[in-house]
Amino acid sequence: MLVSLHWFVFLLNLPVAAWNMYRLMKVPLGNMGVFDPTEIHNRGQLKSHMKEAMIKLGFHLLCFFIYLYR
Repeated sequence: MLVSLHWFVFLLNLPVAAWNMYRLMKVPLGNMGVFDPTEIHNRGQLKSHMKEAMIKLGFHLLCFFIYLYR
C-alpha cells in the first residue's frame, strides 16, 4: 500500500493491525489461540468477545464501502 501511495488506506488499517498484533502477543502459553474454546462460554468473556466482533464487523463494513468507491 505504501509503494502505491495509498496513505489513507494504510493509516485506516494501522490501528486494527496493531490491535490484532497486541491480541496475539497477549495469548498465554498453552492456549490454542485468542479465543480459547474451553473458556469462551464464560459470561464475561463471551460479552467482551461479542463486543469486539461487532466493532470489527463495523470497521470491515466501513472499509468495504471505502474500497468500493475509492
